[in-house]
Amino acid sequence: FSKPRLHGLSFASQLCSFEAAFVLTFLALHLFRSNAYLGTNKDLLTMLGDADTGNTFTQIFAASLPASTICVPLISRLLRKGGFHKTFMLTNVLGVIWNVVALVPSLQLQVAAFTAFTNFRALLYSSYFTYLGHTFGSRTSGSVHAMLTVFAALLSFLIWPCADVSTRLFGSLVPMYITLLVLNIPVLVMTAFLGRRLKRDPDGDCREIRCVNISCDKRNKMADSCEACVRPLGRRQRRTLPSMLPS
Repeated sequence: FSKPRLHGLSFASQLCSFEAAFVLTFLALHLFRSNAYLGTNKDLLTMLGDADTGNTFTQIFAASLPASTICVPLISRLLRKGGFHKTFMLTNVLGVIWNVVALVPSLQLQVAAFTAFTNFRALLYSSYFTYLGHTFGSRTSGSVHAMLTVFAALLSFLIWPCADVSTRLFGSLVPMYITLLVLNIPVLVMTAFLGRRLKRDPDGDCREIRCVNISCDKRNKMADSCEACVRPLGRRQRRTLPSMLPS
């Protein structure tokens, strides 16, 4: 069976690929946004009056961060059934939700932002590491990850200067959070392009594909688990296999 197209290529060739550009954009911008929210959340809640409640909402936020572990089976199922495109898109949507709610001047409504954010982070890291290993292979995925995290870490140094400028010039964190929301746009665009590429090259996806051979006793299993059948790669390829398709 075919492997993802980057497997076996040199490290330099992998870094020059669309897949590397996508995962760099996805990780760097979302990690910047995630760390910015983590670092400024207490200040945001204080501006909304959390001090008057004895910092109750700050404590709720801290307690909500590990709560996403209960969703791990759902994340695994989403990757298996929906593939990378749907998983990344859901991550982006959750990133928009917590960002938009954070801009609403309502302390009680921030609980919705906490819920979206904790699941956003869980999807961010799980989908990123799954994509990294599947797309680049075990031989170079560690090196690719190292390069990406160096860039993402350097970008994170801009968080506090951005927060300082926002509070000094505008008296609040609203301009900074609007900037964080705008940073979603490049990731959404790259995710859309990734979806189109995965349709042309399903081997690059982690989505479960069923065997189309009606006489195969492994029909209810993933196609790449059946050595006797040809893996369906899409409508064009299925048309070339009339004997394997249901009549």
